Amino acid sequence: MANNPENHSATRYTEKCRVNFDDLDAYGMLHAGRYYALVERGIAEYVARLGISLGHEDMFVVAREIKLTFGVPIRSIGDVDLVFWVSHLSRSSATFEFVVTSDAGEHARGYRAITKVDPATGRSAPWTDETRAQFSVGLQDLNATPAMASAGR
Repeated sequence: MANNPENHSATRYTEKCRVNFDDLDAYGMLHAGRYYALVERGIAEYVARLGISLGHEDMFVVAREIKLTFGVPIRSIGDVDLVFWVSHLSRSSATFEFVVTSDAGEHARGYRAITKVDPATGRSAPWTDETRAQFSVGLQDLNATPAMASAGR
């Protein structure tokens, strides 16, 4: 499902994400489980700037699938870059692909698929026109290609 960011012209966004001391494990590396929180927080910051914050009808989402492939470990506190883009958008779901990088190299890449739900019924619900327009930026140039998977990464 993941696409190679080097082969597509989808609009990419970069969020600075902070790695704190308590995110590190006993080996001084970012704990594996903390990568998911880092991605969630970075994307949440982006959508909040779009005006989609807690309480907005398009914030009632559930994670449908998350895939993460690790690269160079994060071995210190400080900022890393979360580079992400919307690679798929449907009536009630969206897929954000991402790469976590720093001066030390590529730390992780993967994707996060979400589904918007109606909080009253728990069933999928369509995105608002405003959110659909925001998420659609750059999608017209994105071609479907096989996943990079872990080939060389």
